[in-house]
Amino acid sequence: MPGRQENKYIIPMYSMDEIRHAIAPYVIADNHHALQESNIYEIRSIYFDTFMLKDYYEKHVGLQMRKKLRLRGYNQAGAASEVFLEIKWKNNTYISKDRTPVKYADVAKLLAGGDLDKILPYRKDFPNSQEKASKFLFYLKRSSRVPVNLVTYSREAYIGKFNHSDRITFDSNIRSMMFPGLGDLFEESKLIPFLEREFVLEFKSENPMPEWFKRIIRKHNLKKQAYSKYVRGVDAHYRHVGDCSKGEIISMSHY
Repeated sequence: MPGRQENKYIIPMYSMDEIRHAIAPYVIADNHHALQESNIYEIRSIYFDTFMLKDYYEKHVGLQMRKKLRLRGYNQAGAASEVFLEIKWKNNTYISKDRTPVKYADVAKLLAGGDLDKILPYRKDFPNSQEKASKFLFYLKRSSRVPVNLVTYSREAYIGKFNHSDRITFDSNIRSMMFPGLGDLFEESKLIPFLEREFVLEFKSENPMPEWFKRIIRKHNLKKQAYSKYVRGVDAHYRHVGDCSKGEIISMSHY
């Protein structure tokens, strides 16, 4: 996997404008497909985990090599919304993703073992969709993963002006919901906010961190942190995750 390096910083909301101003000479707005009239969009992810919360605990103990399975969508649901099955692989600070586009209306059918040839016709922009979907289904079924946590947040996204592989994002208004159904990806009313007074600054790149970003880190005394929105989303609902028992996951899961 080499993938991209990922660095995260938790910063008070009152510093957002200051950090935005600091990076401005070195970045341009991202052209992510989810963008509409601005470089801010909503990200929505349903995370799948085992009945024993294997992925949750692997993060807590600091396992260097791990993966997460999620269903990801953007902004608001539409008649033909496209979402993505994702496996996010992590090896220390390096990340990579296996990503498969699918119509939101077909997700339940696909996860139930539907015909991949019919649900995922060949696309030039995602030539290996069926292979990656099969891999997602393998890990989903092998460990009996179910939807455990929905995490939603606003993302403001930039790319490096001089190196487009550099990606800087501001994630805020982070909120979560436990035990979502597959139909809850665009749910709003049941979400509980967390990290309300701070935002997550992320720097991702296939290249070494540029000097201009290092200067910003030093000037603003930013401290790199290991932060998982999935883990914090679960923690937002349970004082001790042990309170969330296997039996409850089985009974509460809508999958």
